[in-house]
Amino acid sequence: MAASFASIQFGYADAHKEGSEEPDLLIDGFLDDARVMDSALRGSPFLFLGYKGCGKTAIVERAKLLAERDPQLFVTAATLEEFSYTDFKTFAGVSGDFQSRYPAAWAWSLLLLLIQSFEADESARLEAQRPYTKAVTGLRELDLMPVPQLNQLVSRSSKRGFKAGIPKFLEVNEERVYEGQDLQLSQMVAVLRAAVKSFRTDSTHVVFVDGLDDVLTTRELQFQAIAALITEVSRLNGELRVAGCPAKFVVLCRTDIFDRLPGANKNKIRQDSSVELDWYHDPRDPAGSRLHTLVNLRASVSLGREVDVFQELLPRMVDGRPAVRYLLDHTRHTPRDVLQLMRAIQGFVEHDGPVTEREIRSGLRTYSTRYFLPELRDELHGYAEPTQIDSVVALLTSLERDRFSLDELHAQLELLGFPPIDLPALVRTLFECGGLGMIEEQHSGAPHYTFKYRNRHAIPIPTRRWVIHMGALKALNIERPRRPTRRGGRGR
Repeated sequence: MAASFASIQFGYADAHKEGSEEPDLLIDGFLDDARVMDSALRGSPFLFLGYKGCGKTAIVERAKLLAERDPQLFVTAATLEEFSYTDFKTFAGVSGDFQSRYPAAWAWSLLLLLIQSFEADESARLEAQRPYTKAVTGLRELDLMPVPQLNQLVSRSSKRGFKAGIPKFLEVNEERVYEGQDLQLSQMVAVLRAAVKSFRTDSTHVVFVDGLDDVLTTRELQFQAIAALITEVSRLNGELRVAGCPAKFVVLCRTDIFDRLPGANKNKIRQDSSVELDWYHDPRDPAGSRLHTLVNLRASVSLGREVDVFQELLPRMVDGRPAVRYLLDHTRHTPRDVLQLMRAIQGFVEHDGPVTEREIRSGLRTYSTRYFLPELRDELHGYAEPTQIDSVVALLTSLERDRFSLDELHAQLELLGFPPIDLPALVRTLFECGGLGMIEEQHSGAPHYTFKYRNRHAIPIPTRRWVIHMGALKALNIERPRRPTRRGGRGR
């Protein structure tokens, strides 16, 4: 019986939904040839960097599923999706700069989450030492056990009623109560530090902090808080390691957000304690791409046998080009882009056997209009108002071509009578997320294309000509002109 492309479950755009509705995809259909999970759960690295859609949240969801199957693995997933940075600032106090105030506030929040995890480790909890049991007793006096979600914890900790109860916590832990709530916060953190370092267990405890993808505004407070989070996690993990405590904190952060954070020690952390999730592969060897492997792995889980989707179920060529390369060129080389493209094509396949070129083209239009362009619009939120985003999309559509200069874009803005927009900033943002690339003519006459997902160190040069990513063209109703392939040129 012929395999059905339409019957394959490639997965969802949201890893949370995938974890709850299709957990097998995160167990058997999770490509981990680089042993990322070992690094996250038991290794020294604690900072996982990657662009949107590269699979950061999938790591957390897989860890949660693994913990359900392993009685000696405890996983806590905290998120900053609904986090109030204003409450965090209030809780951290007002004296001193953020480098001195924010770490204590993060330490308090993170250590509470770890203690909550320890409390679920029943056999170890029953044998916990006095520093730990006293700290837990004090937390119960503050009505913080069980520990609420991270956003609720910070909100509650910023309230006057909580701060008024701090002396009671310190008295329970036989600590002298100093004047000033900033000093009292430092005292509480010291108590929690001693408590967790005294905890002994044969199990592994991991606290993930995710949801940093949602930080899309330019407010300085958010970036200062995240910088302090990463610094404090580095410090806490070092202390836990020295104390012999089998626990760690893991932060999952967008690469472009990390690059914008303040701090003089970012590169040291990046070099020594980070894992970068980079799925890009030389397009001249698309069959060697890990994304190619991921598609086949997901298909194998659904079909119950090994399968090469691109050889068995897709046409060998599309528009005169190898299908695998043609399809990858419509993505930013991330798992989310590729798997959502497969799903879009499925919507037009109602038969067994190979997919047709026509079905692929129909799927590409759906992918472009319902997925790719909306993703680019999401990237602009926080940098522009919704009406400005609409204007930018209309502006690109009105060009009726896939390449332009900033001067041409400004001229088109005036021609259409749109209100002023900071076009250089928005072009830069679209470049950072892979929606735009730069073109440079080489001596051979063949154009060289630079996209951020191909060269992570590339910086936008305003005077260059810009090219719209192929994934967005159908949504913008732009036909890409056919160009002869020139030897020596670099394709997109």
